[in-house]
Amino acid sequence: MPHPTLGLPPDDATAGLPRAADTLRRERLRLARLALEAALRIAPDFRDRYEEIDLRQFLRDYEQHVEQLARAMETGNDSFVTMYAEWLVPVYRRREVPIKDQGVLLLGLRDAVATVLAPEDGRVANDYLYRWRARLARHGALPGDHKGNGIVRFFWKGAGLGDRGTV
Repeated sequence: MPHPTLGLPPDDATAGLPRAADTLRRERLRLARLALEAALRIAPDFRDRYEEIDLRQFLRDYEQHVEQLARAMETGNDSFVTMYAEWLVPVYRRREVPIKDQGVLLLGLRDAVATVLAPEDGRVANDYLYRWRARLARHGALPGDHKGNGIVRFFWKGAGLGDRGTV
């Protein structure tokens, strides 16, 4: 992605699939609802783990997710989704949303996008969403995002007695 303060020109908005991007933008609100419904269908325990306010925030976040996907599709530049994924990780960590759940939210977006795009455009969108999920997967091994290995914790942390740390 060109940096504007370096005097580089912005990405060409017609280099990729501008009609597909327009469709995504036009259907943004509907896609957000469909994506959240799909994510809840993929992971039914979301309703147990997250409160209603969290689900509403996910719904609101989907609108920006769709916009970033539309930018990537219209320019043909995947940095709009990969850099957005990097930016999104600390935001979701602060909200205590693990990387696996972010991946489920993206699977919901994938299912929703398939309802409004032509099959060939849908394959391109799936490719961008795959790159987005691959970028998120790098952060899945960070401490605090998983419960850790109990056996390793047992041996590493003084036989695991009274230990609550993550290994």
